[in-house]
Amino acid sequence: MTPAQIADAVKRMARFGSPGNNADQAALDILTWLNFRRYEVWRAHDWEWSLDAISLSVGPSSYEKTFPATAGEIDSLGIQGTSDVVVRYSRRQYLKWQKRPNASDAGDLVGYIPIGRDSSGNLRVRFFAAPSETKTVEGWAKKRISKLTTSDWSTDLVYFPEEMQDVLFKFVLADAYKQNNDLRADQELRGAYASLRTLKGEELSEADLDPQSPLPDYMIHKARRRGAGTTVV
Repeated sequence: MTPAQIADAVKRMARFGSPGNNADQAALDILTWLNFRRYEVWRAHDWEWSLDAISLSVGPSSYEKTFPATAGEIDSLGIQGTSDVVVRYSRRQYLKWQKRPNASDAGDLVGYIPIGRDSSGNLRVRFFAAPSETKTVEGWAKKRISKLTTSDWSTDLVYFPEEMQDVLFKFVLADAYKQNNDLRADQELRGAYASLRTLKGEELSEADLDPQSPLPDYMIHKARRRGAGTTVV
C-alpha cells in the first residue's frame, strides 16, 4: 500500500477532500497524520520485522562506538563466541561503577551506556569496561524510519508489513474523522489501538524469554534421596 492509496481510501470513507488529488490540503494533512502514526507504531514495540543484525568491534582504545545510520534503537547485544549479554546501564549506574574501590577503565566487557548522537543523528554508546583485546559485539537494532514527503506518494510502505498497514489506515482514518468532527472518530481510534495491542500480543506470546536452566543432576538426585520436591536455591 502506498501513501496515495491510504489517502484516497481515507478521503472516500471520511468524505474529506478530493480522492485522486494529492495536492489539496486534505492530502497534506493525511500525509502529516500518517507520519505521526508511523512513528507511534514504531515506538510501540520492538517489532520482529523492524530488527536488523549489527556487529561492532570493541577494543582497548575503541570502546566508544557509533552505530550505523540505519539503527534507530538498540534492541539487544552480546559478545560473539560467548553466552555473555552486554547490558544497558543508566549513566548514574555507570558513574557509581567508576567510583567503586580500585575502579579501572579496563577489564571485562559487561555493559554500555548511551552517550547521545553524532552530528548526523546516529546513536553513540560507550562500552565498559574496555576489554584487553578486541571483542566483537553483535546483536540487533531497530531499523530507523524516515519522514514521508510528497515525493513518496507512490512509494510502497515497505518498512511496515501488510498485516500492520491496516492499523496505520485505521489511525489515519480516525484522524480524518476527528478533523471533520465526525462522531466515528473515537470508535475508530479505539479500534486502531485494539488492533495494535493484538499484534503486539501475538509477538509477546512467542517472546524470546530467557529459558530456565534445568537443575544439575546432582541437585535432582539429592532432592530425591531426601524425599522432597525440587528446591530452589
